Amino acid sequence: MKKFIVNYHELNDEIKREIDSIVENAKRQGITVDFETAALEWFENFFDEWMENRYGKGTKNLRKHYRMDIEIPVRIVERLIDSDGAEAEEMDFIGKILNISRGGFYFVSKENIHPSSIIKVKIDLSSIDKELTEVEALAMVVRAEKIKENNYGIGVMFSSIYEESKKNLDVFIFKNVAYHLSR
Repeated sequence: MKKFIVNYHELNDEIKREIDSIVENAKRQGITVDFETAALEWFENFFDEWMENRYGKGTKNLRKHYRMDIEIPVRIVERLIDSDGAEAEEMDFIGKILNISRGGFYFVSKENIHPSSIIKVKIDLSSIDKELTEVEALAMVVRAEKIKENNYGIGVMFSSIYEESKKNLDVFIFKNVAYHLSR
């Protein structure tokens, strides 16, 4: 399995303390945990609540996961299920992700996809971070709206994502948020 690199020295001091506490708690239990494992454990179990507590700005966020604003391309490669009953079909078009979380993303596209449709997507994270690879997942369209002529906003939630892709996505979000928080 590929080793993910999270640079401890580039992290926000609060996040460093959170991760260090996971390492220390494990030591007290006689378990040796490396920094990388502790960082991913903290991200998996505590990141969303931590972000909401510090940066939620007092608003009630109904989403399960913190969303990160970013512009990256997404390739839609297949529609497996269409809510209008159309046959599964190969697709090949590019949309632009505007925000992403561990649970899904919102993108704009020239193609409309009906809500409740299941699509296969590929997000090439290596174009932004050479240490990461592509995320391949199945996603269900939960929202589709016409923004303007031939331009649609589409919200999806991940319905199936391979473990390696999930780790790539987690590390990508972790690094892009944790490295850029004010210190």
